[in-house]
Amino acid sequence: MANRVAQRPARPGAAQFNPLGVLPRRQLTGVLPGLVVIAVAVVLTGVNMQTHFTDAIVGIWGVSVLIAGALIASGIRAFQRQGRLDPGIEAVLPSLGAQRPARELVRAVKWSRGWVGVPRRVVIRYAAHVDDRDARFVDQIVASFSRRVGEEYRVLKHVPRKCALTLELAPPVAPVSRAQTRAEQVVKMLLGETASVDVTLDDAGAEVRRMKVRHDMGPRLAIPARRMQIEKVVSSMLPGRWRARWDLEGDEVVFEIRPPMPDMVLHVPNPSTNELTHAEYKAFKIPIGPDEDTAEQSWQPSVSPHCLTIGGTGSGKTSFQHTVLTHLAQARWRVWVLDGKRIEFAGFKSWPNVELVAAQVEHQVRMLHAAHELMEQRYTQLERGTARLEDFEPLALIIDEYATFKARVQRWYKTVKPKGGPTQAPVLELLSDLARLARSAKIHMLLGIQRPDVEFLGGEMRDNFGARLSLGRLSPQGAMMMWDSPAIGVAIPRNRRGRGVTLNADSLPVEVQTYYTPDPAKLDKTDTAEWEHLQSLMPLEVTHPRKMILEPTPLISGDEELPPTYDDWSRARIVAWVPGEDEPEEPMVTAVAPPALPSNVVALGVRRRPIPADVRFTPSEDPDVDADDDDAEDVGRYMESTEGTAADLVVGDQLLTDVTLDVWAVVESVEPDIVDDDCYAIEIRDLDSGEEGMLTVSDNELLTYRRPEEVEDAS
Repeated sequence: MANRVAQRPARPGAAQFNPLGVLPRRQLTGVLPGLVVIAVAVVLTGVNMQTHFTDAIVGIWGVSVLIAGALIASGIRAFQRQGRLDPGIEAVLPSLGAQRPARELVRAVKWSRGWVGVPRRVVIRYAAHVDDRDARFVDQIVASFSRRVGEEYRVLKHVPRKCALTLELAPPVAPVSRAQTRAEQVVKMLLGETASVDVTLDDAGAEVRRMKVRHDMGPRLAIPARRMQIEKVVSSMLPGRWRARWDLEGDEVVFEIRPPMPDMVLHVPNPSTNELTHAEYKAFKIPIGPDEDTAEQSWQPSVSPHCLTIGGTGSGKTSFQHTVLTHLAQARWRVWVLDGKRIEFAGFKSWPNVELVAAQVEHQVRMLHAAHELMEQRYTQLERGTARLEDFEPLALIIDEYATFKARVQRWYKTVKPKGGPTQAPVLELLSDLARLARSAKIHMLLGIQRPDVEFLGGEMRDNFGARLSLGRLSPQGAMMMWDSPAIGVAIPRNRRGRGVTLNADSLPVEVQTYYTPDPAKLDKTDTAEWEHLQSLMPLEVTHPRKMILEPTPLISGDEELPPTYDDWSRARIVAWVPGEDEPEEPMVTAVAPPALPSNVVALGVRRRPIPADVRFTPSEDPDVDADDDDAEDVGRYMESTEGTAADLVVGDQLLTDVTLDVWAVVESVEPDIVDDDCYAIEIRDLDSGEEGMLTVSDNELLTYRRPEEVEDAS
């Protein structure tokens, strides 16, 4: 077909193809027709004057001038428009395969913007022998025409069968902000210049909130450490805290700004009047708090039977335990509490559905024996087939400050050890049994401790706590025992009570802000708002009233009264609660109980009995009491500072980032820099503020750091 077109003789005025020529000289059209109109007017006037002068002469001249002016103006505008279009025609002619230059190859069918304006729509014809299958063919024509005309154009329609290409004026592009330009530069530096970046700005159009990136670095990004490093670099070089969602199969990644975490979140009431069925028990979740992605994290006892909570004084650990207690009570669970410090749960002794709050060491021992007896009883029923698991009601056992409890029990046991008894208090072994076996009896534990040392929690027992929460700043040793990493949770900001780390649904540690529940015993009576909030957390019905532990009857040997032994206390009676002289008749926060309770429902409580003076626990001996100087405590758990290169650093080291101000940060990752092969990228978290950061240092630069002390083997 191309040969037949080349051999066909050219028609007059038809487009001739010659890429080496130039356009013919433009002609000013419209002037000659205008002059002809004026000449006709003169002739008509002369004829009219030879006969007689009439008023028609004025009309003839007026119409003639208007027609002539219009023709001349139209010609001038066409002349100027052609001058505007000619540079674009000359720019695309080499790509059209033309034998001769001709304006018929590029025609502007629509114009816009004023008297002369700019071509709004352009139709371009090219020779049939041109290979238009190459994607660069169309792109080159658009780029050349846009560059020479001075406007941006885009393809409206391309019909290869007709060898025709239609371009239209592209809509105006909003000016690119400096923030968007920097964001695109950072992404291209990390993911290559070929990466395409789709940026989403905030409502004001000033800040970047989201970036969708397509890249061709899939194999390199398959390594998790490199992806993490890129996320850290983005958060360091762009304002705000960023997160990344990687699509490794589609070679895409979406960067988004993380929403800020609140400093305090109130526990949301969830009252229930429904009977606690087995199906509700299986689906029951205890809310922990929103994580850094604003998703609510929770503990599901039917999946993870026991929860381990660690945190120092003032970290919010006790407030979280209060949240668990009130949430369980509203769901009509049976709740038993072991108050390790004796005063942290004093305000909940009369809380509905809290059967027992044991503050004395004797009562605490009896409570754990009772829980173990209940577990054994339920196992016997399951074994004999007299009951099924769904027949049992769940029991929650909250143990606060376990290290304090263990130390007190060991000293108290020496004073009440029966003759021929074991050297260690049996209750400690029972607690290990509960951690291993209680799940199948619908008994669940929430255990709180300041640090999960092997001295208090053996490796096997700690592994039975699938749900975990650490609050406040951890030492490297505590982080290693809790999260198997000396860097997780060691730089939580000091002024963020309730801030910590927990496991999400994928069993990955995430930062979380736990829900806050006020303590009735410590609440200011004038704080109406918190009292009203606490009242909203009350259960609607009292299903499990209080009980109390009776002191064993002393044995009489002749004229001598023998004090109760450990065995006596482990079998002490648990009966319906009767108010004592040192306890209020009415609870601090009241709830309306049903008119009549089932016959098998009893109340729980504790009758106080002083601890003997020789086994009383002083604050200075409390293994869970923090040191006054937190900074000195943290430093004391690290070795002496030393110098080395970035290659010597490991996760969990403390790095000196400012020699003058003596500022230290925790090392969270050390990787070769993805931009400069002679440098290392070090991810850090500031010890004082908890803010994340990134350092890029040369591979031979000397750094000052200190390493955590060796962690005792948990096995």
